[in-house]
Amino acid sequence: MTDRVVPIDLRRRSDARLQVSRLAAELFWRDGVSATRGEDIAAAAGIATRTLWRYFRSKEACIEPVLVESGRRFMAVLAAWPLNASLEEFLESSRQPGPVVYTVDDVRAMRMVRLGFDEPALRSSWLVVCDDAERQCAQLFGERLGQDETSREVKQIAASVAGAVRVLNDSLSVDFVDRGVTPDGRDVLGMLARAVRDGSSGRIGPAV
Repeated sequence: MTDRVVPIDLRRRSDARLQVSRLAAELFWRDGVSATRGEDIAAAAGIATRTLWRYFRSKEACIEPVLVESGRRFMAVLAAWPLNASLEEFLESSRQPGPVVYTVDDVRAMRMVRLGFDEPALRSSWLVVCDDAERQCAQLFGERLGQDETSREVKQIAASVAGAVRVLNDSLSVDFVDRGVTPDGRDVLGMLARAVRDGSSGRIGPAV
């Protein structure tokens, strides 16, 4: 006897797209991307397939909210970083000791990033999320540099930093999914700080 599916109300629940995204990530991981249809995701969510397509442009795009949710902490860290502290000082002051604790959504996201190496459409969805993170970085870096976020220099720095952080995320995802490696929090923060400094040629990182 199967459990009754409780339909997800995409019009009323603020986290409805995330709930659908979680289901899609689980189905992709369990059954494979090619074997999972939009109809399967809709059925798991208890909604009509036409409703799914109203909120997601493709079945692969369904994973984007999970990827965004997992990356939210990184953007929250950058947003909370005070101008009068270096990135290393700020990260060290906010660091929790011991290994990184991955949430269920973190694990889902890393699995989707890893699958994306073999599934170009999933990889495209990951790059869409990274592109949005790049725009957010431009806003934050523009403030630190005292420049307009739309300037070419700020955009170039944001693109380089976002690219470096994406590569770091790719690497951490492969390490975890393929080898079960959970890094130490200090190591991750050190790698994050280096990615930001190296990606910006040292422009982003020092106190202002």
